[in-house]
Amino acid sequence: MPALDGKLSLVTGASSGIGVEIAKALAARGSRLLLVARGREGLERTAAEITEAGGGASVFPADLSDLADVRRLAGEVLAGPGAPDVLVNNAGAGRWRAIDETEPGEAARAMALPYLAAYELTRELVPAMIERGSGHILNMTSAAAYVTIPGATAYGVARWAMRAFSYQLEGDLRGTGVGVSLLAPTEVDSPYFDHNPGSRERIPRVAKLTGTLDEADVAAEAVKAIERGTRERIVPARGRLLIRGTPAPLMRGLVNRTGWRRRGR
Repeated sequence: MPALDGKLSLVTGASSGIGVEIAKALAARGSRLLLVARGREGLERTAAEITEAGGGASVFPADLSDLADVRRLAGEVLAGPGAPDVLVNNAGAGRWRAIDETEPGEAARAMALPYLAAYELTRELVPAMIERGSGHILNMTSAAAYVTIPGATAYGVARWAMRAFSYQLEGDLRGTGVGVSLLAPTEVDSPYFDHNPGSRERIPRVAKLTGTLDEADVAAEAVKAIERGTRERIVPARGRLLIRGTPAPLMRGLVNRTGWRRRGR
């Protein structure tokens, strides 16, 4: 991916958390931002921060769990500012719950954000990127896409789906000029845990070896992945070494032994 100065970047989940920081980091590189999330108020707050810092941003409220709204959003973007040079699939949701703790339909909602939203929005926008012969797609997941975490079934499966989607997409787009990156942070100090009480407590104790990232750290890694065309990256380095350097059966055992357990089990 060439320098981001003057490029058009669309970031989903840009009303709070990591999405805000990624948008601000891209704007600092000279990119013009298209900000997407369900709530207009949060988007306008992000846009104001970018504008005050000397950047440019437009807001596009949309419910990415609704296919009709995804199609509406894509139509507005393509008819207006045009196909983005950078697409950041960051929107996500989902509580850390064991399968018997989840509500009917909760798994479908967890798959809707992030996986199905990323799939459908990419499907709508990527033809114009292919036709232009350039662009980059960054898919955000988490370290939960590489290990199985007790007590976080729907959440974990959705993050594994994002990993598989990124791999498949890379194969689909080879030779088109459109690149694909996958970024997977370990624990991040973000509002996610405030909005999903009880989830932080289910992080396996072995994860303490990797430390905790802040949102700006993740945003810096996201920009780096886009600019360098990095295929896949787990961050931070300690997390990458732990996950990549530990044989899968041993890693699963460590996570199970230090992770959530049912009371009395």
